[in-house]
Amino acid sequence: MSWFVLMEMTLVGVMTIYLAYHVRNIFTRVKYRNVITAAIIIGFIVLSLYDLIYFGFLVNACICLVIFDIIRFILYITKFNQYIKFSYRYGIIIVLVTSLILSFYGMYNAKNTIITTYDIEINKNFNDKTLMIVSDIHLGTIVSKTDLTKISNHANAIDPEGIILLGDIFDENTTSDEVTYAMKIFKSLAAKYPVYFIEGNHEIGFKGRTPLKEFDIVNRLQESGVIVLLDEAVSLDDIYLIGRKDYVVKNRKELEEITNNLDDNKPLILLDHQPRDYKHNAELGIDLQLSGHTHAGQIFPLNYFYELIKVNEMNYGIKKDGNFCAVVTSGMGGWGYNMRTANHSEIVVVNLKSRR
Repeated sequence: MSWFVLMEMTLVGVMTIYLAYHVRNIFTRVKYRNVITAAIIIGFIVLSLYDLIYFGFLVNACICLVIFDIIRFILYITKFNQYIKFSYRYGIIIVLVTSLILSFYGMYNAKNTIITTYDIEINKNFNDKTLMIVSDIHLGTIVSKTDLTKISNHANAIDPEGIILLGDIFDENTTSDEVTYAMKIFKSLAAKYPVYFIEGNHEIGFKGRTPLKEFDIVNRLQESGVIVLLDEAVSLDDIYLIGRKDYVVKNRKELEEITNNLDDNKPLILLDHQPRDYKHNAELGIDLQLSGHTHAGQIFPLNYFYELIKVNEMNYGIKKDGNFCAVVTSGMGGWGYNMRTANHSEIVVVNLKSRR
């Protein structure tokens, strides 16, 4: 059993016990409150196993209940509960309604892909370029086959010099039919623009499945005209794109091995699914690092929690340090369930501009 599955099971267990406590309190004066509580909790668990959208509602309900309990505790310790009276049951009803609103917003937000644009200056001489970045589709969770046409539509509107698929395009829940359809979309894109692909952690193996091998992703992408970069560097006109194997891969090369023979007078653009090693990469002369992976937290308040404990170098956005710049995208899709309450789904446009 992986650490992630263990953590997931622990989280579900804690949330279930916490929810059961509140459900039981609602039926204080009911004769069979234990039976009713057990029936409701079992029902939620069954629904969550049937469709993870119910698990998303459970998460939102627990978040709202925590806020509700904090308010009750503050009122108690400050003695304001003597002046502010409210019904526990009415409070729970407000919590449940808020959870529903939050869940519906999350489902809408997950499907509503926006365009985020960054203008980045690099202190080197090159022709200005526009790159279109698509990351963390997790095909089959939030993004369906038909949603992939958004990529083509946006590409036609943006008309970039290159399109970068920044990892976790596929995951352990993607079906063979979805992969086949995606290849058609990517083939049509590659006929118009240079398209580059790097792997993500879900593609190389997660929860016992390895989509990269199972669906022969690399060969099929290459047959579709997509340039696959796995610890390799290629030129895009007068800039370098350096594509990395995912951070968890044991035989991943040191970055120095890839960049040693590159002309550092040209911009060095690093494509690395997980946003890590900023200081080291900056010391090696990387001008721009593009990453995804984080989903910007996906579910509130995980975005703030991840920032606090520094799971990655950066959770979302843009960071500049001297001549080094890093961008982390929230991604176009999401993992687990089709809900986003922490941030939006996005496609990123990077306008590279020469300072010289």
